[in-house]
Amino acid sequence: MTKPMKFTPLFNIFCRDVERQMRFYQAIVGWRDIPEWSSSIYRVLERDGVQIGFNGWKAFELLGLADRRRAPRQDFKVSAMLSFVVDEPAAVDEVAGSVPELGGRVIQGPFPTYYGHWQLVFADPEGNVARITCPKLPRGVEIPVVDLA
Repeated sequence: MTKPMKFTPLFNIFCRDVERQMRFYQAIVGWRDIPEWSSSIYRVLERDGVQIGFNGWKAFELLGLADRRRAPRQDFKVSAMLSFVVDEPAAVDEVAGSVPELGGRVIQGPFPTYYGHWQLVFADPEGNVARITCPKLPRGVEIPVVDLA
């Protein structure tokens, strides 16, 4: 390459109900929907040049991935995780309270990590795993000691 190219991050999630998934994440992170890019099998949210796309099952075929499509079930193993960084620990707590109301499930947290973050791990309505993490701990919470060996 003679000139550096600009790459804009776009993360995609395969899902059964693209509208429901998009609305779930929009309610949590508050990003804007881009309706002009939408179709019956695709929705996208955007903020500050970062995008999250929601692809319906038909996208497996269109992308040449039909042989990789998983059976639609809620208990598949984790192969990817969306992570969102927030500025204040209170935002992690707020999301933890809204996840069940929006049809998701809290897996762990909020909790302090060994690297000093306040974090929540959750599953969206279709079982995909995501987390909200803050690089600060709430007042009075200490970094746990964890044996990493």
